[in-house]
Amino acid sequence: MARRKQNLAGKISSQSDVRPGWRDAITGGSQAEQTGVRRPEFMEPEPIPEPANKIKRKTYLLYAGMIEEIGTLAIQERVGINELVRYLLGAALDQVYEGKLTIPTQPGRRQIAP
Repeated sequence: MARRKQNLAGKISSQSDVRPGWRDAITGGSQAEQTGVRRPEFMEPEPIPEPANKIKRKTYLLYAGMIEEIGTLAIQERVGINELVRYLLGAALDQVYEGKLTIPTQPGRRQIAP
């Protein structure tokens, strides 16, 4: 029984020679706490920042005709569909920010005007 208790104590504490016993009952703490060794805090680690150019998966709803056009254009240009869509979206965003392309929105409806 004492051997099993010692094995369990070795698994719990970082020091194999330190065993819980009468000293813990009298002082209210283990030797590890008294010598300044603290129990590790279980907190969420700080998230690692992602690089700005990391590609993420995102799903958007497109009409069937648009999907076919994108596929056909990708075949004609001999590029991947994802590469083509990234290029086209980037080009459109550049035009919007440069003022060359305006988006005809209708206030309050969150839709593009017909």
